[in-house]
Amino acid sequence: MEFPIEIRKPVKIDVLVMGGGATGQLAAAYLKMRFPNLKVAVVEGPHKNRPIVGESLVEATVDFLLELGFGAYLVEKHYPKYGLTYYFKTDIDDPADRTYIVDEIPTAPPILSFQINRFTFDREVRQRNLENGVELIDGTVAGVEINGCEGLHAVTVQNTAGEKHTLNARWLVDATGRNRVLAKLLQLGATVKEQKNVFWFRLMNFNPEILSRIRALKKQQRAYVPYFATHHFFGKGNWIWYIPMRSPENLPLVSIGITYRKDVYPHGEVQTMEQFLECVGREHPVLVELVRSGTVVDTNFYGSYMYECRQRYSADRWYIIGDAGDTVDPLYSVGLALSSLQIRQIAAIIQRELNGCDTDEFTKDLDAVISAFQRGVTRDTTRLYECMGDAFQCHLRVHLAVTKLFHLALPLVLNDYLWDPLGAKLINWFSSLKILEADSMKFQELIREVARNPKNRAIHNFIKVQSGASMNTAYYEHCREEDIPASLSRLHFSLARLRLALLAKLGWRGVISFSQQWALWKDVFRGLLLVPFHGTKLRKNWLVRWVFRSRSPRAPQKSRTAGNPCPKRDKS
Repeated sequence: MEFPIEIRKPVKIDVLVMGGGATGQLAAAYLKMRFPNLKVAVVEGPHKNRPIVGESLVEATVDFLLELGFGAYLVEKHYPKYGLTYYFKTDIDDPADRTYIVDEIPTAPPILSFQINRFTFDREVRQRNLENGVELIDGTVAGVEINGCEGLHAVTVQNTAGEKHTLNARWLVDATGRNRVLAKLLQLGATVKEQKNVFWFRLMNFNPEILSRIRALKKQQRAYVPYFATHHFFGKGNWIWYIPMRSPENLPLVSIGITYRKDVYPHGEVQTMEQFLECVGREHPVLVELVRSGTVVDTNFYGSYMYECRQRYSADRWYIIGDAGDTVDPLYSVGLALSSLQIRQIAAIIQRELNGCDTDEFTKDLDAVISAFQRGVTRDTTRLYECMGDAFQCHLRVHLAVTKLFHLALPLVLNDYLWDPLGAKLINWFSSLKILEADSMKFQELIREVARNPKNRAIHNFIKVQSGASMNTAYYEHCREEDIPASLSRLHFSLARLRLALLAKLGWRGVISFSQQWALWKDVFRGLLLVPFHGTKLRKNWLVRWVFRSRSPRAPQKSRTAGNPCPKRDKS
């Protein structure tokens, strides 16, 4: 139901989502599905042409959309996605050299993923919300008062005629994107030193055959059609995406964009098509040829778009999701994935409160979890720009990211750890942001040291970035919780083997690199530590439960009841 606010009377809304983009509409859709008896509304904001990006979905996003019932729609209306394909150019300084080490996924992916047309997808989500009873409010947020009248949040909304109206909400979700309503109001923004620009466009009526006019060093692929992947071309301080999409008219359509880190990109600004063609032509002339063969539909640009948020969730029932809190680098297509994780976390907090449980500690735990996931991948990717033009270093660091994603992050997501009370504590203990960043930077030091020797950079020394081992194929046959300890063990043993192989390339310097030797033994120890838990559901293991129960503050006995062992929220 759509409500022009000028005809609405003051009303209490259970869940109010600020922002009518994809993230806001998906949040409303999920919360309405989970809590059909709650009144869920979206303040859509001004109806204008927003820059839309994020056509490449990953497994975590699709898992979320399947839960929402979008499975058949995705299959019928959008292209399948056969993973990420990476193009590492061996001589990035020579435009005439079209030799690329092309790394594709080894076989058809065991978990569904798609490349979507965001224009048609966003319209579909909004239409379903209308049909499912989500209230869509035509107006713009003009003011917010946290915990105003009767402990409710007061949101002032202004319509196109300039008239203002106040809405009261029990739970408030900020999905206003780059407007960042709550982050600005509560002064939660944090600056990021390493800034990036992104320029992108959609192209029609082009010749996709041009993409194959390179000397590709890769294995022959028969398991799927390689074109239907998200293609990544790496260059100095930048990378370029190429995402095939399905248009409503079934005409050839593709999204192309360049993201570059301003302090390390050597070719100047890219804010127009002319600048794109000139700068990209210095490294990847094949892409310039492809663009010139088609018709540009639209162009978009974000400048210096990186920022962070110090807090995303509060026990005072306000939540900041997506770009309203933190921006992410699009390299691994995790934008909508992280938003979908946040939406599920918010639903878990609301459910816990509806059950009469205290949510203070749980909210802090979930905030720490999503911070580790978001900042871990974004900061690691930001550092990657320093060596994107170095094919050897870049491929090893992408290999590490792939290994961690499929051994650690995705198994935990598919088994609901990120919105489970004990699961969140396990993640914060085992994979905190501090641990993730320290381990990542230590490995990067080793890779830089090995890359200094030109002999180590020979093509025969390149490894498969995306292999059955690095993508943890064995786990995804069943995706069971009891297989997570074995998955984590394989992760650490895999890291140990790679570290040992790199140390061997250093010769005697590797022997006396005591910090790296210590990191090697830590990998081995962590892997061995998990062996006794193989075949065990960690959240049900008596030892794990005892350890984390002893670390948690005990609730007073009077706040616990039979059948509801969680502490009650203090309503005073």
